[in-house]
Amino acid sequence: MATTDLMNQIAEKYSKLTKAEKKVADVVLSSPQEALNATISDLARMCGIGETSVFRFCRSLNLNGYQDFKLSLALSTANAANLDKEKINVNDSASGQEVAKRVLLAYQDALKTSYDSLDLGAVSDAVDLMLHARVIHFFGFGGSGISAMEAQNKFYKIMSNVVFNPDSHLQLTQASLIQPEDAAVIFCNSGITKDSIQIAKLCHQRNAAVIFITKFQKTPAAPYTDVLLLCGSNEGPMEGGSIATKTSQLFLIDILYAELFRKMGEKALSNKKITSGVIAEKMM
Repeated sequence: MATTDLMNQIAEKYSKLTKAEKKVADVVLSSPQEALNATISDLARMCGIGETSVFRFCRSLNLNGYQDFKLSLALSTANAANLDKEKINVNDSASGQEVAKRVLLAYQDALKTSYDSLDLGAVSDAVDLMLHARVIHFFGFGGSGISAMEAQNKFYKIMSNVVFNPDSHLQLTQASLIQPEDAAVIFCNSGITKDSIQIAKLCHQRNAAVIFITKFQKTPAAPYTDVLLLCGSNEGPMEGGSIATKTSQLFLIDILYAELFRKMGEKALSNKKITSGVIAEKMM
């Protein structure tokens, strides 16, 4: 069960932990933010131990698992609402202008992080898979679901074979029946959302092309992915769904759209004129 006093609990139980568990405790106590941003694979590698030892460490603290540990760590270290690198304390006396500046810096940081991690070769590969797909299926949950819906809206302007369903059960059903000629584009900033990983696995098993968009390269979905696209910002459980993160995902969507438009050539231009014309008729 999640706790708000995790750091003190680790210190109190330190002497009773095994040698491997103490390695985890040392990393968490010395670098809590790095631990918060790490997947279980990342943390195990940082500690030089196996993932099983990390899980045992969580159980030693009477936590239900790794996600329970991350939530507890977030609760224990969150003295402020975190906007990426910029913090706004509930008792902060900063002016409205200063708050706006901090939010702006959070957006700029998210976009710069996405730009710096951009792999243009992977972008080109992803566009090729989408260009030759019978149907492009967009998937995502929570904030990433909003990005998936926006991707559908964006690509509908130049192609009709795009699909997104906001219902989580229907997304899983959709993935279970996807065709080998299709492409799945999955948005998951954390890289560890269970349903997103399950969808990647289902689509991979159906021999569909899988494009996974995340902040973390070591996502458990990687073995089921044809193209991994990195973007987003560091988020703990207390900051999940930040607008800055979605902004970076939208940034990547625009890059994919621009590259797809370029490769489609005259067909994209023709389709855009048709769809723009229909929408224009709705204007006053």
